[in-house]
Amino acid sequence: MTREEREPFNVLLDPLPESWQGWLIRTDYRIGVQISLCLQDEDLSQEERAALALSLLYGEGVPPLETALEGLSWFLSCGKPRREDLPEGGPARFWFDFDSDRIAASFRKSFGVDLPRARMHWFEFMALLDCLDEDSSLSNAIQMRGTDTSQMKGRQRRQMERAKKLLTPPVRFSEEEQAAIEDFFAGA
Repeated sequence: MTREEREPFNVLLDPLPESWQGWLIRTDYRIGVQISLCLQDEDLSQEERAALALSLLYGEGVPPLETALEGLSWFLSCGKPRREDLPEGGPARFWFDFDSDRIAASFRKSFGVDLPRARMHWFEFMALLDCLDEDSSLSNAIQMRGTDTSQMKGRQRRQMERAKKLLTPPVRFSEEEQAAIEDFFAGA
């Protein structure tokens, strides 16, 4: 039994991992971002998402499927076990693609890190992302997205709803949904 299988990763005590059960992994934060984006890509099938994510993480040497998927889950969770008390799904706090500028600016403001030039392990990147200054661009956007407007009135509510809309990526429709929308308006 390997260290990864028996205990959660501790950034204070453990060296940043470069492998999963003896299989070399690509650990740069950019790989983690690319994996996250491909796993959310609705234009790909589940099988395509998994295959692409595994090829990104392991490069050319992908382990047997069960081991590979366990390693992928372990990598994305930064070596921590999944907490059962947290709700699955729910609204997104941020999007790596839509919020890329806010993330980069927030790293610069909070830590003095120039992300486009930085070399950083995924585990370290995620730890820092979770600890951005409260007044950083990303933290402000996350706070505004989560603001409950149900108790607001008039102008205040309209302004907050507008701000929330500007801070949220546009809804993407499937080809079928888009065709149905176009058919609806063509018949109007």
